[in-house]
Amino acid sequence: FFGEGRSPADVQSPKINLINLSSNMKSKLIILLLLLTSKLFSQQLSLTGNVVDEKGSALSYVTIALMHPEDSTLAFFGVTNGEGSFEIKNISQGKYLLQAALISYQTYYKPIELPFQNGEKLNTILLKSKAVDLNAADVSAERIPLMLKKDTIEYDAAAFKTKPDAVAEDLLRKMPGIEVDRAGNIKAQGEDVKQVLVDGKEFFGNDPKVATKNLPADAIKKVQVYDKKSDEAELTGIADGERKKTINLTLKDDKKSAWFGDVQAGAGTDEHYQASAKVYRFSGKQQFAALGMLNNINKFGFSFSDYMDFNGGMHNMMDESNTFRLNMDDNSFPVNFGQPVTGLITSGAGGLNYTYEAKKNNRFNISYLANGADKKLEENTLTKNYTADDYFIENDTLHQTDKNRAQRLNFGWRNKSDSMQTVILSGGAVLTNGKTNAQSFEESYSDQILLNNLSSNTYNKANGVNGNAHAAYLKKGNSNWKLFKLSGDVSASQSLTKTEWENITNYFSTGEQLTNNQFQNNANNLIRYNAITSLTRKLYHDYYLEPMFGAGGANETLNRKQGVPPGEEQVIDSLSPDFTRSYNWLRPALRFKKNTEKTHFNITAEVEAGNMSNELNNESKESSDVFYFTPSASWEREYKTSRRLRAYYESRVNTPDASQLLPVANTINPLEVYNGNRKLKPEYVHEAQFNWMLFDQFSFTSVFVGLNGTYTKDKINWSRSIDNNLGQTLTLINVRDDYRAEANADYTTPIRKLGITLHASAKETYNRGINLVDNVENINTNFGNELTLSIDNRSKNKWDVSAGATAQITNSYYSVQQSLNDRYFNMAYFAELSYTPNDKWHFGTTADVTNYNAKSFHESISVPLLKAEMSYYFLKSKRGVITLEAFDILNKNTGVQRSSEANYLQQKQSNIIGRYAMLSFKYRLNKFDDKGGVKIEVNKR
Repeated sequence: FFGEGRSPADVQSPKINLINLSSNMKSKLIILLLLLTSKLFSQQLSLTGNVVDEKGSALSYVTIALMHPEDSTLAFFGVTNGEGSFEIKNISQGKYLLQAALISYQTYYKPIELPFQNGEKLNTILLKSKAVDLNAADVSAERIPLMLKKDTIEYDAAAFKTKPDAVAEDLLRKMPGIEVDRAGNIKAQGEDVKQVLVDGKEFFGNDPKVATKNLPADAIKKVQVYDKKSDEAELTGIADGERKKTINLTLKDDKKSAWFGDVQAGAGTDEHYQASAKVYRFSGKQQFAALGMLNNINKFGFSFSDYMDFNGGMHNMMDESNTFRLNMDDNSFPVNFGQPVTGLITSGAGGLNYTYEAKKNNRFNISYLANGADKKLEENTLTKNYTADDYFIENDTLHQTDKNRAQRLNFGWRNKSDSMQTVILSGGAVLTNGKTNAQSFEESYSDQILLNNLSSNTYNKANGVNGNAHAAYLKKGNSNWKLFKLSGDVSASQSLTKTEWENITNYFSTGEQLTNNQFQNNANNLIRYNAITSLTRKLYHDYYLEPMFGAGGANETLNRKQGVPPGEEQVIDSLSPDFTRSYNWLRPALRFKKNTEKTHFNITAEVEAGNMSNELNNESKESSDVFYFTPSASWEREYKTSRRLRAYYESRVNTPDASQLLPVANTINPLEVYNGNRKLKPEYVHEAQFNWMLFDQFSFTSVFVGLNGTYTKDKINWSRSIDNNLGQTLTLINVRDDYRAEANADYTTPIRKLGITLHASAKETYNRGINLVDNVENINTNFGNELTLSIDNRSKNKWDVSAGATAQITNSYYSVQQSLNDRYFNMAYFAELSYTPNDKWHFGTTADVTNYNAKSFHESISVPLLKAEMSYYFLKSKRGVITLEAFDILNKNTGVQRSSEANYLQQKQSNIIGRYAMLSFKYRLNKFDDKGGVKIEVNKR
């Protein structure tokens, strides 16, 4: 009944049933939403009031909380406006403990029951200064669910109910003003969270998800959200506009006195399994964490870097123009880090994190992560390639096994020895190795006539190591010279790849068959380095002048040996180059700045002067001087609290690397031969952005609007030549320009009458690029449109419900032949429901339906994915939990990806994990007794 996995061939299962099933699921989703809405419409109670201080003056930003009396968890809340008034709508009838809290004032408590009886009403709330003795209430312990401070929103974690074994991510989902999407990405106050700290310290490097997906929620005392200033601003006190949205998870005191964590093991149908262990120890000066996992259900490691390692690293995420591309749009399923996971994968990972703070502002941290994966991939790829006057079809079938291993070490030291200087050191090292065995078969058609095919067996072995280090010294001045800064970076990498292949190529128009059995070994070494120094001088009031100077360079060698196996005795000299390239540069600059608490402006005049050179086989040398004017400017205005306008412009130079410059053909695939170009010029890039951000702390409405555009002069792209047998030769060239633009808007607001939160986002993308096909210039213009709507319920004490849909339309236009213009449309629906009736049970289900339309492809595809789980908590303090989960209940999961690029339209269908059921047991170590939280006693006098 439970299948092992889904292969590309399985996609051919009856499509009518799939479509009907998709419609049924959509109908059930609508019914679910109607039931939820009808329930929410019944909540019609509201509470209004005013808050003043002892002088009778209105107090704004006072948080008004209605808490459940039995455990002091948050039920409903509001915030006073500029007139000191508040209104809380759609309150369920019942008994509550009303709390009014504002920093520097005594917290106010009052038991109430709604609806009010016999003409009772809420009087004006008076908050007294903390300097005055508390006469109105004796509070044995205080829980304030949400506190608004000047630049920080602080949440009391105990005021938000979660299931007993929840992680930090689950807790954040409950908190108003914080959004966590299905991939675990976090937004706070409308902005992306760039850093998550634990007790103010780094946790496993810079990936926020390592902390949020692993740290237990019941270890967290407070959640603080704020804008972290730059190191320069923290030292000098001069705001510079640089900031990153940060969440700090402060831990409970009892969690700092003992070891805690959990172990889990599970077994399922068709020999599926999973196991994990997490151990933590935190104290005032030290933090220690150990994580481990092993499974064969396509779950990767602990960070996004693990995902990249499993999928071939950055190289496999580059498109044809060597531009980094992460395709997140064609697969809506919330797996791992929001990325499509194809193939059948057995993976394991482990990590250690240690932080030691000898004294305040003197902190050292080190972390180690190791991961590995064995992957079996079956993939069919259908590609429509455009030529100058026609198109041809490629159909590829791939069977591949991969074994990838990676180890990553990161370290950092921050020492603010006194109020005048700061030293920062950081760095890391990565060691990777992998093996790949692949069997592929591809064939090409023109007008339904088979012109060629290629059968290939390939073995690849790759090893790589790279390291990097960063150092910075900041010295605060006493006079008008406010800051001296000196920083430097160095990185080095080495990669060794060994590839052997056997190709059989048939050209049917000539009847020719070619057999090729060769090897190719590549050794690549790269060193980059730079040093930058700057001085900040105060001119007048808030005006500053900052002269800067930087110098650096890069040296790279690429040594290739290609010939006939088994050894390197029969090397083909023309295909075995020794190639070196270097780039050395100087960057003098002068920056003018104006920085106030609300406005930040700077404009920088900079030039980049350097020399590019490359040498082939120690005899042929190319050299050219580089000189570019690379100005930049930025302006930001916080015209009101949590309302910002920002404009930004920068220019930069991208120099080609050795693989792009190498003028020797890569002939591993005889139907696609790649050539570099020693004459390539640097890309000259200009990028502009405009952003508007609004976050209303009274209504918790957020709006984010962004516009950005990029113009690239001398863009590096491909020139293709296609012969009569449909063999392609690709050579990198500089085209005159490339244009990219994007507009996006995100809107989130609570609809209190319905008891829901509405999320809406829209994104428009534009790209106009040039490549050459048979020496004919092809101008490709792509327009992308995406609209997402979703809702979730606001009160999440027991029920947590969300549902939504995403529509995507892509339009592609080609100048070489307008009849090849294409449009394709995808539609995705999702619904999630979880129910935690008490501290013993938890139920959850997730449904996804993704529809791919048939235009430009052979068929439409509808992919439904249904998951469910049930957990039972037992033992003392609910330390044990048994979970039964079922994945892909309908057994219809399918790996499908569709994309449109400069001169082709492509669909990939891959095998993917299918239906399974699994029973797991988790045991939490040293789980402290939870008596329901802090008890608040109010004695009226």
